[in-house]
Amino acid sequence: MNPSIRLLKVMEYLVAAGQQPVKQIQIARDLGFAPATVSRIVNSLAEEGYVLMTSEKYCVCNFRLSRNVPMSARYLSGLNKLMLEISKEHGVSVEAVVVAGHDLFWHSCTEFQDASIAIKAKPGFRRTLTELDPLSRLYLCRMSWDDINEALLPGGFFKNDLDRDIVKASEARKIIEETVGKSVDYDFNGNHLGVRRFATVIEDEDGQFMHLLSIAEAAVPARDRDAHIAKFTEVLHEARRSLKMQLKSGSDCTYPNNSDPHIHAKRLGEQLQQLG
Repeated sequence: MNPSIRLLKVMEYLVAAGQQPVKQIQIARDLGFAPATVSRIVNSLAEEGYVLMTSEKYCVCNFRLSRNVPMSARYLSGLNKLMLEISKEHGVSVEAVVVAGHDLFWHSCTEFQDASIAIKAKPGFRRTLTELDPLSRLYLCRMSWDDINEALLPGGFFKNDLDRDIVKASEARKIIEETVGKSVDYDFNGNHLGVRRFATVIEDEDGQFMHLLSIAEAAVPARDRDAHIAKFTEVLHEARRSLKMQLKSGSDCTYPNNSDPHIHAKRLGEQLQQLG
């Protein structure tokens, strides 16, 4: 196994323990590592001040470790497969969008074959949350207005239509709060670039935000608007169900702070076996 992976797994174990002291032999037993390997890693971390050692040779974590994007490699593999399937079946671009600071960040997306429009957002693209499109609305509606008011400039919100008009704080609040309770949101008439998006929020097993999943297409007239909306709403609902089942099957790899590391040991061991 890659030595860096061993180091990472020991660090994840210690973070899961929080302030609970653990012995090196217990770490080695739970992770399936040789005691000498764990000793070398823990001693290196202790020398740099990341682990505190008690007189009884217990280890206490002295650092924080978390993902800004809480998705494991296994989860991402399943997500990418699902995105490609939706894209191929419906002729759309499918996007996985995370939040970085006060911006939306395009983590991944599928290619859009229709040359009639150019979708500007590609992997690595960032865009402010103050543009009130379905993605922004779905994320912001999970926050209180006080938190939004503290994090963002309330007078700087603007619509994502052709005019891109600045909206007053009171109107922005109304738009955001009207999104509360929606599982799917959309801008049927499209944005200023002629792109129509349907979006939903993907949550972890504890109901915490993971990322947004959106469908992007050309904002052309639909023969049956209601049927079109119903179709892509159901596509996203089904995608959410599929990703939720994937998380339940243990595809995710998140370890909450201040939890018993032994609870997660089995999951860690399974992941290590897959890594070889």
